[in-house]
Amino acid sequence: MLVKTTNSSRLTLLDKVNVCLQDFGDHVMHLVFDVEGKVDVNQMNRAVRLSFIEHPIMAQRLIYQRGQPRWIEWDGDTLDRAKFCHSLSSENKETDIDKFLVQVVDFSLQPMVLIQIIEGKTTTVCIKVSCVPIDGRGFLIYVERLLALYESLNEPSNCQPEVGDLTQRSTRALIRYFQPADAIKLAISSFRNQLQDSITANNWRIPSQKNGQLDKAYYCHTLPPSSLGDIIRLRQIHQLTFNDILLAAYYLSLYDIIKPKQSKPFCVLNTYDLRRYEDNHAPDRVANYSSFINTNVPIVDDDCLISAAKKVQQSIGQRKARYPGITEGPFIWPLLTLLPFQFGRFIVTRLLKHRGEKIPVFTNVGVIHTEKMRLNKQPIRNVKPFAPLEFPPKLAVTLATSGNSITLSVGYSRNHFSDAMIKQLFLRMETLITDTDRTVRSNAA
Repeated sequence: MLVKTTNSSRLTLLDKVNVCLQDFGDHVMHLVFDVEGKVDVNQMNRAVRLSFIEHPIMAQRLIYQRGQPRWIEWDGDTLDRAKFCHSLSSENKETDIDKFLVQVVDFSLQPMVLIQIIEGKTTTVCIKVSCVPIDGRGFLIYVERLLALYESLNEPSNCQPEVGDLTQRSTRALIRYFQPADAIKLAISSFRNQLQDSITANNWRIPSQKNGQLDKAYYCHTLPPSSLGDIIRLRQIHQLTFNDILLAAYYLSLYDIIKPKQSKPFCVLNTYDLRRYEDNHAPDRVANYSSFINTNVPIVDDDCLISAAKKVQQSIGQRKARYPGITEGPFIWPLLTLLPFQFGRFIVTRLLKHRGEKIPVFTNVGVIHTEKMRLNKQPIRNVKPFAPLEFPPKLAVTLATSGNSITLSVGYSRNHFSDAMIKQLFLRMETLITDTDRTVRSNAA
């Protein structure tokens, strides 16, 4: 058991929000990928240790001092002795990957990075991190630097990572992009959005079993290679975005499964990366820098993918017109900053439970730049990101693009959502894209 620590520091506002979210999921993220050749376990362990110099947040653990959460730094000797990376030979790789994904890890007792290397016909690397201190994009930035450090250890020159600090993690860096007058507009937009979401949050609910015991599972579906070309064609013809089309497919697939009795605006929670506000000179932040925007889209029985995508585009456009991703801040900030944390956490947790558990989630982590993520001088392959498993009845789907590959992944409980329903959801999304593109090309001919 690793428990020795040294200095402490405050949590950012979004760190505190993620502490509240721990009550609703396993709150770990995973990245699974294949590599060319072998991976040296000891060298990867050294790379993780060096990564803590560049990104010291990953060398912290969460504790409470006088009721307040604090980041406490592990002492150097403890980190030097720690084993972050393990390996095994496997004849049934998928089973061993699944075991790693559902493995419960208490990151208050060990550093927040754990790696499993699985050797078979190919070499697969599985990385597990706590997502209290970092979001999905921060995770990808961290992995990119981790792999670069691993590669640098192959060079004859001594590897000297840059020394990082915790100051770049604060969302206070965003303040300079706004004017004082924006505060009033932000408050008005926040109130309007909160009111709308409170109304639409109850309009649909994904059917689930009521068993209390969790049977954790993860599932990843890779769309056919032709799907990327299909989506690009539909984007160009109908002036839509990649996200418009995939989110519309998610809406229609959920609609088919839920079969709501009435056509009302249905709410889906979408994550929003606050790094979009920053200029090109901003640092690559290994931090919690993601908030969310909700889309409220009315779906009817005869909606096709294109009509649904245009509704999605309109809904997202309305939210993006005014301070996307920040409109929830004015309500959460005073609760978690001005009140005693345990009291503020109680209120925020109840608010999240009251509304959030009824709203499906769609997280687009964007493009994973595998050309920058190399092991043995070769880009990693078959990349599969997994967001936290949300406790039922929540359904949280992650979308990622890597090269020509589009993946949809989800964590769920088999005692609450059936395997068949999860597979049906993703297959329906795939079919909608394929059939719509086929119809468009047929009409054009």
